[in-house]
Amino acid sequence: MIRISGASFAEKFLIRRVCRACFAELEQDDFFTVDLTVSDGETIRRLNGEARGIDKVTDVLSFPCFEKLAPPVPRDSFSDCDYDGSRVMLGSIMICRERAKEQAEEYGHSYARELGFLACHGLLHLLGYDHIESSDEEIMTSLQRRIMKRAKLNRGAQV
Repeated sequence: MIRISGASFAEKFLIRRVCRACFAELEQDDFFTVDLTVSDGETIRRLNGEARGIDKVTDVLSFPCFEKLAPPVPRDSFSDCDYDGSRVMLGSIMICRERAKEQAEEYGHSYARELGFLACHGLLHLLGYDHIESSDEEIMTSLQRRIMKRAKLNRGAQV
């Protein structure tokens, strides 16, 4: 389940589509809760400064509750204190609407495609993927491509 705030109905619909595609691609049962907020540049800049010590606007921030998951993760791999009886809190994602619009224009595709990509990217971080090491980046990039294709949001898509 993804709880979305600060987003229009169309943005919520799109983000949920990407979330479903992500879990399907990873063959991951969805027993998680994710909080996702679409926000403005100033809020993102402030949070980026507080969380990462970087005083600038960024496109997406992820705040995972777990360090390294390896999907598909079974429900019983979580302790009772992580599981509320139906869901496990996976983490939070913040997306900057302004940066998403700028990047969509820069990359020559739709805002919907960019928003979907940022949601996918953030969700993969919550699920334990990263791109610091080149080998990890290759894995994450490949997954992002497959998930975006599954969600029908290929690069250059003018959705």
